[in-house]
Amino acid sequence: MSTKPSFKRRAAAVAAAATAVVVSSVVTAGPARADVPDGWPISDKMSALHLLTLILFIPVVVAAIISLLVLLPGVLRGEGLVPKPVKPGEEPQPPARSGHH
Repeated sequence: MSTKPSFKRRAAAVAAAATAVVVSSVVTAGPARADVPDGWPISDKMSALHLLTLILFIPVVVAAIISLLVLLPGVLRGEGLVPKPVKPGEEPQPPARSGHH
């Protein structure tokens, strides 16, 4: 028994699944082309600066804030931003905890 037929069967199954995903996404995207409902205001065109703000500036600011919130407690405890190197043959020590137990 050769491994070639199982590879062909697997490739055919992957191709069929990929085709099903593409076809279903195209079929379900039809309602996305609907007109604006009556009574809703028709918005003006978006400026390039507004688009860049939405796509770039806001996600970068949110990521920076989350990063600071994650890193700040360790920095304030004096642990630094990167782990300290461990010498060969030495067990890494857990950080000293202060406070009540």
